[in-house]
Amino acid sequence: MKNIQKGREPPALTQHRLAGGSFEDPGPWKHELRRALLREQGAICCYCMNRIELDSLRIEHLRPQHEHRAQQLTHRNLLAACPGGQDNPTHEQRDIRHCDVRKGANPLVLDPVAGVEHRVRYGFVEGRIFGADPEADRDLDQVLGLNAPHLRQLRRRVVEGLIARLRKKYSDKTWSRAALEREIARWSSRDGHEFRPFCQVAVEFLRKQLRKART
Repeated sequence: MKNIQKGREPPALTQHRLAGGSFEDPGPWKHELRRALLREQGAICCYCMNRIELDSLRIEHLRPQHEHRAQQLTHRNLLAACPGGQDNPTHEQRDIRHCDVRKGANPLVLDPVAGVEHRVRYGFVEGRIFGADPEADRDLDQVLGLNAPHLRQLRRRVVEGLIARLRKKYSDKTWSRAALEREIARWSSRDGHEFRPFCQVAVEFLRKQLRKART
């Protein structure tokens, strides 16, 4: 998971809320909201960090609507999530739904807006994600289902691709601190308007290498 920095809420959301609207109301306001959330998050899912598209993203309420109706149109409570496996309606995929599709109305301890990166760890060889504490681990694995097999595979591919890039660029297979810091900066920044999918996995892998790198 990656920390999310909320920007200014879209004017259409403000106007819709002040007019007494509800989240269920259709209209142009919701399209503007979707575009704003997509830009805000750099086109990656608020939970798994996979790529999201405007026409398929889900508007997620961090705090469930049924318990927090007053926050159904609060910008801070609204995030953009991936389809969560619903775009692959096979029997196998039904068993590994993830992100907000799996979360449903369950509350989370983790809050990407408040900052989550310090509470998340990765197993780079097997592609697992786990928490630095039991509550975070429960959210990641049980509530959000972020260890679904295909997500683990995608995280492994990011690390494998990064290693291949570094080995090709530095043929002696030694990665200096300066080289690693440049890669961290590349993976931490947007490519145009978008973050790279699973960017935080790469950042954490590079930071691990940095701790043992030569000068």
